[in-house]
Amino acid sequence: MRGIWLVFAIVVLGLGFLVVLHRHARAGMPIASKLMDAHMEITLRRLPKPGDPERADIIVAAAKRLVTKYADVADAERDGYTKFLPNIELPQEHFTKGEFAREAWRGTFDPDHPTSLIYNRDASGLHIVGVMYTASNFATEADLDAKIPMSIGTWHRHVNFCIAPPGTPWAQAYLGDHPRFGFNGSIGTRDECGAAKGNFVPIVFGWMIHVWPNAATPAGIWSIHGEDEKNDMVGEHEHHHMMMGGASVAPTDPLPIPLDHLPAISIASGDPNHGASVFSQNCAICHGAGGHNGPDAPALVARGLTPGQVAFMVRNPATIDVTSEMPQLPISDGDLADVAAYVSALK
Repeated sequence: MRGIWLVFAIVVLGLGFLVVLHRHARAGMPIASKLMDAHMEITLRRLPKPGDPERADIIVAAAKRLVTKYADVADAERDGYTKFLPNIELPQEHFTKGEFAREAWRGTFDPDHPTSLIYNRDASGLHIVGVMYTASNFATEADLDAKIPMSIGTWHRHVNFCIAPPGTPWAQAYLGDHPRFGFNGSIGTRDECGAAKGNFVPIVFGWMIHVWPNAATPAGIWSIHGEDEKNDMVGEHEHHHMMMGGASVAPTDPLPIPLDHLPAISIASGDPNHGASVFSQNCAICHGAGGHNGPDAPALVARGLTPGQVAFMVRNPATIDVTSEMPQLPISDGDLADVAAYVSALK
């Protein structure tokens, strides 16, 4: 998959398409997400809700019908699906229907209208393996969850793309074992891109999610790359390790979810002095005294958290990490406001 997007990125550079798409960066309400790697952002799993498995089954059933219907790529082309990169042969091809892509961008979701059909290529030709649904960068977390339950599927989007300076040979910029630019490049921030005289695009395309309906396991069906989950979700495993207080967590490490993606809830002004007592009784055992050097959870000092974000984490720990052992504390709204005021003020 990464090679596919790399080739696509190279093609569209000359068209200037990516430069326009940066205007949609960070659109909409913050979504609980993290970086799987420098160039891919993934949503975090939510707690299951009643009806989630049934909704997911409906989508998988639709995907099964589609891979049967479009086993012959000629049938897909007759129905309006066109090869995404018509002049380049790739090991995996996306055949996209513009009508359905626009429909998805406007917010409509129909399991029978995937934006793309995905085919693997071998010596005998193209073989359909999955479908891709998409959503606008303006979509909220509730929008994404309403389309495909986020307790089951992981949405992703491509981020932090640095376009090489004009005149840089493509192979030198984007290919090889150690490229600097593009989705496999070592450059992953605006400052680094600027220093290299490149053009930084924070988000390329919108949200997308793959369904591989004939995979052997549920994890495989909903994986990002159509591979084993151990390969697909390495970033998520690292995220779990940090939230669970692995040995590598240090007070200076960033939180496992960027602040601009961490939701906040409305919370009254609290008393940080009383919040210190609430923290000591309920939180210090994992996060450490005063939020320093927690043995089983990240330190909380100088994180830049707002009271509303602290309150969200306390009330919704499994939304941040579905495998977290952090309990949902049975504290009152008043104590919550106080501990949120305390934690947000830690320096």
